[in-house]
Amino acid sequence: MGFQVILRRHNRGVPTNTNRTARLLIVDDSPVALAFLEAVFRGAHYEVETASNGMEGLDKALRSAPDLIVTDGLMPDVDGFELVRRLRNHPETAHVPVVMLTSVDTLDPEYSSRSPQPDAMVAKSMQIEPLMDQVKALLAKSTDEGSADVPLLDK
Repeated sequence: MGFQVILRRHNRGVPTNTNRTARLLIVDDSPVALAFLEAVFRGAHYEVETASNGMEGLDKALRSAPDLIVTDGLMPDVDGFELVRRLRNHPETAHVPVVMLTSVDTLDPEYSSRSPQPDAMVAKSMQIEPLMDQVKALLAKSTDEGSADVPLLDK
């Protein structure tokens, strides 16, 4: 079935002019997934920083000011939802778009009723295009809203 994308906010068009590479933070407790996502996004010309758990992700987000965060939903200790909650409670990271990757049914009320929600949720699969499309759209939206001046894909 591929990626199932559940949008949490309206996405706008992609900006065409920019002068720096978008900085992404990828948070996942799976070393295999982390390495795969890092390689994919670096190959698409993004600056990438990684974190292997939610606490490390929060620390790196506060220190490095990423333009967007991609996080696993299910991690030990600080899961994706707790990471989103903590990010939203810091003025430095409250505006940063977050894409959550999940292997569970995102329509499950236990999952979909948690708050705060990420900007988008994408079901994990081997197809990367829907995730890349979400990253691109959320970066465009944050650029349109003036919170960041970042390029997207396709350099």
